[in-house]
Parts: sequence; C-alpha cells; structure tokens
Amino acid sequence: MDKRKYLTKTLIAEYQCLSNLVDCNFSEIAYRLKTGEKLIEFNGARLSIYGLTIAFNKHIGRKGIYSISDKDYETWKSIRSKETEGHFIDWEEMQAEQFLKDHESILKCVGTNEMPF
Repeated sequence: MDKRKYLTKTLIAEYQCLSNLVDCNFSEIAYRLKTGEKLIEFNGARLSIYGLTIAFNKHIGRKGIYSISDKDYETWKSIRSKETEGHFIDWEEMQAEQFLKDHESILKCVGTNEMPF
C-alpha cells in the first residue's frame, strides 16, 4: 500500500474491547481513505484475539492493518455495536446527527418562511 495514500485517512468508527483481563484487551479502528477504500487497524494485546501464541506461556501482541469491503464493514459494524464487553463509537453516525441538529437550530433561528437574503 502506498504510504501517502494511508496518510490521508478519516476516522469512521472504533471499537475497544474492555475485558477484565488486561492481556485480552484490544482495539479496532476503521478508517476511510481518500480513494474510498476502508481499512481496519487493529492493536491486540498478548492474549487477545489478535495476539499470537508462539509456545506454552509465550504470547506476543500484534498490530496490523487490513482492507475491508463495504459489505464486510457493515457486518463488522453490526457485530461490534452489539457486543457488551467493549465500547463501540460510530463517528459517521455522530457526525450526521450533529449536522442535522445544526441544520434544525439554524432553521429555528431564521424561521422556515423567512430567508436572510
């Protein structure tokens, strides 16, 4: 992947697993690139689903990035939003709600029949 393309990314969602065991916590962050591609960046602890067991009692954490399709992204978002162990934030949805609230507050200030120009 071209590093310059990766630098122009927009945060669209994130999930953090908050397990009782510190070694099982992990995070997943979804980004949209300027080209429209979607990426998931994960950071796994030693015993998390992204950790790697190399021998008995020897585990290492892993970090990585993988590309995801729109359909797979919607599935990931649906699964992660329903999990109770972690914390899911959909930044796209929050931004859309904020735009709607801003638009409604402007209409209240201006009025629906009166335009300022």
